[in-house]
Amino acid sequence: MSEQQDVTRAPDARRAFRGPASACLVLEAIAVPLVLPVMARVEGGITPVKLALVLVLTVGMIVGCVVILRPWGLAFAVGLQVLMLLGFVLSPSLGLMGLIFCLVWALMLWMRREVIRRQAAWPVD
Repeated sequence: MSEQQDVTRAPDARRAFRGPASACLVLEAIAVPLVLPVMARVEGGITPVKLALVLVLTVGMIVGCVVILRPWGLAFAVGLQVLMLLGFVLSPSLGLMGLIFCLVWALMLWMRREVIRRQAAWPVD
């Protein structure tokens, strides 16, 4: 081995975004099932369709933690957010949670875009 095998490359904002995105999906996978007691008490009960939607979203977010590493992983995660927003049709509490997480994702995507934009302006050595 040579003395200096240090491969220095500029940090990549696209790759750095994977950690926070995965962490947010983990938080969502924990928070989404917590909407079930609210559905049961406030919305008059849990229907099979509501339960299926919550289960699909929860499993999807767990899967999303892994596929966020893929090139299409970000689109998958955003699709889950859209599905949560569409939850307003079946459950206002799920839709409200979806709205909150959509705002979080919008902020994270904005920060990612800003970092990429500023990184493009860095001088090349």
